[in-house]
Amino acid sequence: MNQNQNENDKKIQDIENVEETGEIEENIADKKEKRKFSEIYAEEFFEWIEIFSGALLVVILAFTFVLRLVTVEGSSMEKTLSEKDNLIISHMFYEPKQNDIVVIQVPNWWSDVPIIKRVIAVEGQTVDFDFANWQVIVDGVLLDEPYVNYEQGVPMNAYSVYEIYDLPLTVEKGKVFVMGDNRNHSADSRHMDIRQVDVGNIMGRVLVRLFPFDKFGIVKAVE
Repeated sequence: MNQNQNENDKKIQDIENVEETGEIEENIADKKEKRKFSEIYAEEFFEWIEIFSGALLVVILAFTFVLRLVTVEGSSMEKTLSEKDNLIISHMFYEPKQNDIVVIQVPNWWSDVPIIKRVIAVEGQTVDFDFANWQVIVDGVLLDEPYVNYEQGVPMNAYSVYEIYDLPLTVEKGKVFVMGDNRNHSADSRHMDIRQVDVGNIMGRVLVRLFPFDKFGIVKAVE
C-alpha cells in the first residue's frame, strides 16, 4: 500500500515538475519574443533616425551650396510674384537666358534687399522701346509679354532710359537688361542707379514658390 502511495506521489510530483518546467519555458520564450520585438523596433527606430539625419544633411548642404531662400519685397513683379512670396532660387551652373526671373544684389543701391526682375535681353542683344504702346523690341522682334501688368490710359514709364542709353541699346558683355513685370512700379535697368546688371551680381534664378501655399509650385517664366 505504502509503495503504491509513494509511486502515486512521485507521479504527481513529476507532473507538477513538468508543468513548472513548461511554465518556465513559456516564460523564457515570452521574454525572448519580447526581446526580439524590442530589438526589431530599436533597429527600425535607428534606421529612421539615420534616414532622417541623412535627409536633413542633404537639405542643409543643398541650401548651403545650391539653393537659397528669398522673400519678395515690393510689387515690382506683380502679377507674376507678389510681396512676401517665399521663393527658392539656385545659381548652380546658371547662365542667364531671356525671360528668366532672377534675384539680383545691386551694388551701391539704397537698400541691401535683393531685387527680383525678369531678364529682357542678354549680352549682345539689342533692346528698343515704344513706351506709348507698352512695347519692348529685342533684336528687332516685338516681345509677346502676357505677364506684364499693363496700365490703361498711361504710357510705360521710361524713367532714365533716354539719359542712359542711345536707342536701340546693345547689352554689354557680361551683363543683362532686366525689367519688372509691373513696369510702372519697378526699379530696373531703366533706372540710373541700376542700369544693365552685371551677371556676377545675379544671386540665382527663381525656381519654386514655397509660400503662400495656395500658389506653391514651380515658377514658370511664361504661363
